[in-house]
Amino acid sequence: MTRIQQHTIKEFLTKSYFAYLFYAFVLVGIYPLLLYSKYHINVYINTHIANYTLDPFFILYSQIFEGWAMIFVVIAFAFISKRKMACFALSAILAGILIYVLKDFVVGNVPRPTKLLPIETFHHLLEDRNVYKENYSFPSGHTTFAFAIMGICALITKSQWCSVLYFIIAIGCAFSRLYLLQHFFVDIYCGAIIGFCIALFTYSLCGTVLQIKDEPLIRIKRN
Repeated sequence: MTRIQQHTIKEFLTKSYFAYLFYAFVLVGIYPLLLYSKYHINVYINTHIANYTLDPFFILYSQIFEGWAMIFVVIAFAFISKRKMACFALSAILAGILIYVLKDFVVGNVPRPTKLLPIETFHHLLEDRNVYKENYSFPSGHTTFAFAIMGICALITKSQWCSVLYFIIAIGCAFSRLYLLQHFFVDIYCGAIIGFCIALFTYSLCGTVLQIKDEPLIRIKRN
């Protein structure tokens, strides 16, 4: 098994499978952005993939990457490493701030799929239609959060195959947002890029600039 012994940003960008998969996503993702209409992928997924069996799975999957879930991760890492805890906490906070600023002050009120198109356009709809938000589509906050957090996981892991798993988890969250008609492909595409950059920034900040020690914040005394 290939391992990264000492993680630096340069080594991560040039040797990590997570980074390689991210590059592939960015390159391949240009194709649908240029050749298809904004809502084409949503309609295709909704018509050919969406069904009532998969609905509960993607609803739960999407909820995992909401901000509240990060609290448990940060608490857990308090017993493992102050640096890792800081990376996760700062990534979550920075992702939240950036998404808020972009949606409310930079990009503005961009309509979501069920707002841009008549609801009757879609072949499959969730039984609870109240989940369909109408505004603030760009960028996808869930996708940004997923790539920021999974990016940190890939940066601190030694296993290359675990980094592949982290990417699959992140891209799965992005797909869930398309499946649930919460975002367009351009929303999750840009959200992934933002989240990836956040992971790099916070990892570098905690390790190089702030030089936070890689030791537990809370130590459990043993008798």
